[in-house]
Amino acid sequence: MITTTAIQLITGAIGSVAFGILFHMKNKYLPLAAAGGALSWLVFLFGKALWGNVFLPTLLAGFIADVYAEILARICKETSTSFFVTSVIPLIPGSTLYYCMNSIVEGNTMQALKYGRDTFLFAFGIAAGMSIAWAICYFFRSIKTKQP
Repeated sequence: MITTTAIQLITGAIGSVAFGILFHMKNKYLPLAAAGGALSWLVFLFGKALWGNVFLPTLLAGFIADVYAEILARICKETSTSFFVTSVIPLIPGSTLYYCMNSIVEGNTMQALKYGRDTFLFAFGIAAGMSIAWAICYFFRSIKTKQP
């Protein structure tokens, strides 16, 4: 029997492939997009089990997704953006944003604040993880180009 985690990883991979198709990613890279989506969600689930909140797991998953994208960009000689965007799709806080807006419409301010906070933490975690990974990769690239 398929576990909940396996179903989440499969749907994360399928969602990443769907966005790869939407963004006109080359067909030969769609399996890499699927692997990136599953990887980022697996890292998020691992971090959630370890830390329990949403910011640190999302930061770690965003970091890993960007490192994955940077590595694939070098291997495939493509831009890292397409690999990063498709890999991070499972982390996008669509449900928390929806529930935040729904709570606002219903007039439930406390619930809206809770979902709004989680939405912000998801988005900030993705951005921070990506920024940290990008800065580290940029640093290593600048060292490599300055060698005699």
